[in-house]
Amino acid sequence: MRLQTLITLNRYFKKYLWTIIAGTFFLTAANFFLVWIPVFIRRTMDEISALGSQVDQSYDSLFTVLFSSEAGVVLARNAGFLLVAVALYGLLLFATRQTLIVSSRKIEYDIRNELFDKLVRLPQRFYSQRDTGDIYIRATEDVVRVREYFGPAFMYTINTFTRFGFIITMMLIVSPQLTLWALLPLPFLSAFAYYISGYIYSHSRKIQQQYSRIAGRAKEAFSSIRLVKSYNREAYEQSRFEEESDQYRRKKLRLDMVESLFHPMLNLLIGMSVIIVIWKGGQMVIGGNLTVGNIAEFVIYVAYLTWPVASLGYTVNRFQRSLASWNRIERILNEPIEIKDEDKTDHEIEGIKGNIEFNSVSFKYPDDDTYALRDINFKINAGEKVAIVGRTGSGKTTLTRLIPRLFDPQEGAIYIDGIDLKEIPLGVLRKEIGYVPQDTFLFSDTISENIAFGAQEADMDDIEEAAEKAQVRDNILEFEKKFETILGERGITLSGGQKQRTAIARALIRDPKILILDDSLSAVDTKTEDAILQHLYEDLKNRTTLMISHRISTIKDADQIHYMEEGRIVESGTHEELLSKQGRYYEMYNKQLIEKELAEI
Repeated sequence: MRLQTLITLNRYFKKYLWTIIAGTFFLTAANFFLVWIPVFIRRTMDEISALGSQVDQSYDSLFTVLFSSEAGVVLARNAGFLLVAVALYGLLLFATRQTLIVSSRKIEYDIRNELFDKLVRLPQRFYSQRDTGDIYIRATEDVVRVREYFGPAFMYTINTFTRFGFIITMMLIVSPQLTLWALLPLPFLSAFAYYISGYIYSHSRKIQQQYSRIAGRAKEAFSSIRLVKSYNREAYEQSRFEEESDQYRRKKLRLDMVESLFHPMLNLLIGMSVIIVIWKGGQMVIGGNLTVGNIAEFVIYVAYLTWPVASLGYTVNRFQRSLASWNRIERILNEPIEIKDEDKTDHEIEGIKGNIEFNSVSFKYPDDDTYALRDINFKINAGEKVAIVGRTGSGKTTLTRLIPRLFDPQEGAIYIDGIDLKEIPLGVLRKEIGYVPQDTFLFSDTISENIAFGAQEADMDDIEEAAEKAQVRDNILEFEKKFETILGERGITLSGGQKQRTAIARALIRDPKILILDDSLSAVDTKTEDAILQHLYEDLKNRTTLMISHRISTIKDADQIHYMEEGRIVESGTHEELLSKQGRYYEMYNKQLIEKELAEI
């Protein structure tokens, strides 16, 4: 499973392959020059020790020692070599970060865009089955963690292998025996790292999942802040958030405890290597097999190994976290896009007129055995106004979601202008539909931007005209910044009626052939409703309009009315025809009349 995961993850290297190869070369070259620094230090110590007896203690100044003696020449020459090696190492390390780390940022950009593109194309079913906070974390935090695999984790892996290879080679050249003693603690370190990596991998997944729950809980509380305050449930929401946060804290502390143990163990094992080098190297110096400079050289090499070995823990940690995050992202990327354009079609469609036909359509939501719609049959001619009424849960909203293909029916077919809905390109279909859903959503942006969202291109005259048709222009002009007023999240700055009318304006500005109004006037009073309808009916003469409403007053002038019950159409006709039948529509009409009379008393 992990091998397959790595194969899919590594495909992102391909686009920046030559840059990554160059970065790998720079890092390898940097470590090559780094290992020569201990060599020059060893040479300096040994040569100065050999010349020590020749230095006359009567020299008057340090300048004379450095520049007027053989020892000074040795110091100057080796210092020059050291300076060149350090400078080259620094420059190459800079070049490494400008290639490998920059490439990782570009890969992060590619992954985030690919993920977002997939998310916006996934069907409504996907979002109805998942928590929004979890999706948000996958598109943000998880992408950042995956980048660490391409950036720090990859760079430190190359650094570990190249530096380790160069250093071990240099150590073996000097003394194979002392090298074996110095590396004696490493097998224990490898076994320890292997054991810890499995724990880090599994626990990182649990932490990310818990973080998703925290984000979802916070987002839900902030989005419903009016409701929370109205019901005095601040303390309750705080306790729920605190519970989730406590779970995250506990899981994070367990991982932190493991990491806290990991690094001291690394330092202990490296310290053991230094002690072994000094102890065993000292014996070899006494035996005449090594010089004091060799001991210093080995101590520096062991110190150089400290970061590669220590970064092994860092790399394993980041690698496991990246892998856990990539698994979460990959599940989204592998989600099937059920609602998409057909590969082949016999029709070339550039626009639609607005004729709609439901032919024996039945539909049920995913993971639900009960049908929300059963055997729906009706036709709407282009330009007609058709209304759907019925009790809550009768299937009215579900029916409207099938027209823009937010869902596809399991049985039957829907036709637009005589063409199966699935054969019409989604871009063409949805461009010609103005959809005002029951749950109005406005972006945290200006009012003008929210209205203009419905059109590809719109100037201020178009925005104001659409607002006028939706009877919200006068309300907007009362704000200090008028159309440039910034709305709070989900349009919290506006009242319920103003939000609905702004959403209607957003639908009208795109001049759609089909307009779907899903109970979009429920939050306005009857007087405002009448004013909006008067403007709308004039504007809707050449549009196919499908209206969903609980109010008979909203839809009584429709060309055709369908009454739904338990997912079926049980009555159809004009307002007068349905009243004359004295059926369910008649009962609903009389009930609303009585409620209106009681409200006026």
